[in-house]
Amino acid sequence: MNAKANPTLIGAFIVSAVALGVIGLMVFTSDRFFTHQEKLILYFDASMKGLNEGAPVKWRGVTIGSVAEVLIRHNQASNDFVNPVIIQINQEILRRKSDEEMNLDDPSFLKRRIEKGLRGKLDAESLVTGVLYVELDMVPNAPPPVFHQIRAQYPEIPTVPTGIQELLANLARVDFRGISEKLNALLARLDESLAALDIARINDGVLRLLGSANQVLASPDLTNSLAELRLTLSEARTLVRDTDGHLALLSDRATNTLSEADRALRQLRRSLETLTGMIQPESSLRSDATMALDQVANAARALADLAEFLQRNPNALLTGRKPPSDSP
Repeated sequence: MNAKANPTLIGAFIVSAVALGVIGLMVFTSDRFFTHQEKLILYFDASMKGLNEGAPVKWRGVTIGSVAEVLIRHNQASNDFVNPVIIQINQEILRRKSDEEMNLDDPSFLKRRIEKGLRGKLDAESLVTGVLYVELDMVPNAPPPVFHQIRAQYPEIPTVPTGIQELLANLARVDFRGISEKLNALLARLDESLAALDIARINDGVLRLLGSANQVLASPDLTNSLAELRLTLSEARTLVRDTDGHLALLSDRATNTLSEADRALRQLRRSLETLTGMIQPESSLRSDATMALDQVANAARALADLAEFLQRNPNALLTGRKPPSDSP
């Protein structure tokens, strides 16, 4: 006989299950329901592919919030086609992760940080998956901020393009099909060029060349030539040493000869100075020489007179000179 189900027990079980569910929900979502979530807006001039709701928001790599909404247009001019993204920042995490008070809901604090270079950008969790997240960073030499909201609805953080955006944009512009076709054509031409080469003949030529080089290197003539060259170099070194010795000896002799020539020149100079002093007009030697020359001249005249007398009177040498006759 089947026992009848007790409605009271069933009701109590259902109530307990609902209570446990509510308690679990509150525990696992307490940071959302019991902490202040500050919402801010950023406008990205890029495709939102890879950025989903719930994606992390990081401050220089540290997760401080998440993406609340990815929109197509919101509170912007009609000719403004950038994509708005609403993020929510967990102020409790900010206070716990930093010893500096960072109140992003304070307009003055946010303005000062933007003036110092606070910018938002998209970054990739992985290039393979292409999943994106929002990165907040202090950009050095940041460009002037550009704001897109028509009405001040959310605090707005200006954005800058990121390397991953530029990389993905460049990759999107790459013509991979054309590159593949050109590469295939290049490989085909290379294959044809290799096929046109007579590899066997080239190989035989290289082997013959190596054999000839081996014979030349192993030939006795080359060995003898190297030995003769070594001997010649040795003799040249000996000759250079001997030449250095002879040059040193010749240098010594030349130095001695030059010294003797210098002494002879000094003696010759002194002799010339003495001779110059002797032949000066006021010197005694010159007066004596002049008197001697005068006496020699007188003697010469006397000899000339004697010779003329003997020519007229040849017998004078025997009879002597006749005395002069007395006048009547």
